[in-house]
Amino acid sequence: MARHGESKHFKRSAVTNSLVIPRKKYKYYVKPLPGKHSNKDGVSLLGFLRDVVKIAGNAREARYLIKAGFVSVDGKKIKEEKYVVGFSDVVNVKDDYFLVWLNERGKIISVKQDGNVDSKKVKVMSKHKGKGSKDILFTSDARNIVSEKTDVQINDSVILDFSTGKIKDKIPFEQGRDVIVFNGKNAGRKGKIKEIDGYSVLVSGKDGEFVSSIKSCMAL
Repeated sequence: MARHGESKHFKRSAVTNSLVIPRKKYKYYVKPLPGKHSNKDGVSLLGFLRDVVKIAGNAREARYLIKAGFVSVDGKKIKEEKYVVGFSDVVNVKDDYFLVWLNERGKIISVKQDGNVDSKKVKVMSKHKGKGSKDILFTSDARNIVSEKTDVQINDSVILDFSTGKIKDKIPFEQGRDVIVFNGKNAGRKGKIKEIDGYSVLVSGKDGEFVSSIKSCMAL
C-alpha cells in the first residue's frame, strides 16, 4: 500500500530534547511543518502555547486561539497550528508578548515581555553582495535581508524591525561581548567572549570557561 505523505505527528519518544513535556502525558506529539527552525530546535505553535507558555490548557484551546487569529509570530499573524517556532522568535497572543528563549539546560522556554514588542534579535550567518552597494544577509531565523548597512559583518547580531523588515541596530561579535549559545551541546549557556580563534570561541561563563562554535553563539 502506498504511503500518503509524511507522518503528521511524532511519537513522544522522538520529540526534540530541547522541549520539556511530561514523559507519559502524550503518546504522540504535533510535528511542526518545515520552516525557519529544524524539528530538532523548534516546536509547533500549538505545542508552544499548550506546553511552554501554558496559555492554553489543551490542544483544543490552543487551536482556537490560532484559528481565531489571536496569535502572531514576529509581527505576522499565523493560523497554522504546526507553524514552527524557535529560539529568538517573538510570539504575540492577544495583548501578551513572549520571547522564545533557552534555559541553562538548552530547553525551550518563554520569557514574557513588557509592553508591545516590534523587533527581534537575530544572528548574521552569512553575507553576500547584492545589486549596487547593498548586502544580502542570511540570518539565524532563515531570513534573507537586503541591507544598506555595509558595516554589518558575519556573526554580528542585528535588531530587526517587524513592520519594515529592516535593521534598526547591530551588535558586533567581539571580545568582551555577552553571548548565548543557541544550539549544540552547550545550548543555553551564557557568558562573555574571552577569545575568538578561527571558527571557535572561548566563552567565560558563570560555571567556568567553555569552547563553542562561533556559528552557535549569538551576541547579546
